[in-house]
Amino acid sequence: MKKSKILGIALAAAMVSSIAATAALSASATVTKDGIDGETVGITGSFCNWGDGAADVPMTLNNGVWEGQIQIPNVTDDMLVDATMDDGKGTQVARTDITGKAITFKIRTNGDWTNSWGDYEPAYERTWNSQTNCAVAAEAGKPLTINVKLDTTKQAEGATFEADDPDIWQVWAVTYEVVESAPAEAPATESEAPAEDSAEAPAAESEAPAPVATGDTTSAVALVAVVIASLGAAVVMTKKASAKD
Repeated sequence: MKKSKILGIALAAAMVSSIAATAALSASATVTKDGIDGETVGITGSFCNWGDGAADVPMTLNNGVWEGQIQIPNVTDDMLVDATMDDGKGTQVARTDITGKAITFKIRTNGDWTNSWGDYEPAYERTWNSQTNCAVAAEAGKPLTINVKLDTTKQAEGATFEADDPDIWQVWAVTYEVVESAPAEAPATESEAPAEDSAEAPAAESEAPAPVATGDTTSAVALVAVVIASLGAAVVMTKKASAKD
């Protein structure tokens, strides 16, 4: 058999192996009515310009509940937006539960919008991807910490749909709470300085921002390994053919 033919067959085999590996890895990441499997789950929002140049805040799974924490050392004006919701007729209207500007955010998988969750408001029947952005009232110049949860063990309150409808399997409950929202302490003026005989308390260390998700590289590494192994096999086959010739 000619070398060129053997080499062509080997390269074709390597390509088929690579495609099969890619399909297998993609199939391992799923979102079903029973939960999220094989996906990275994170939070993005106005606090990071909706993921523009920044990774999502990572969430971890605990008994069916994904948990994450948004930490903003200093809220800036560009993070604050009007909190709105759909009125059910395609028009955005102001949310009645938020006063002033807000930090808005949503939970999503794999850093894209294939699957996402936010506040469920029953203006009309929602799917998991059509929910309103979560919103927390905030002021510029203050730190803000928000604990966020996605409970995959139950649907959002008010979401009453047919259990076998795939579009509403994942209308899960998103809850969040502010655990810190206070202005940074200003330095004491001369009139407010402590007396000489009073013990001066050590300055508190500023809280570092939460680490950001770097993405799941396991699938990519596995795919590269498959491709390298397949190409290696092609080279061996070619050398054997050369020896026979």
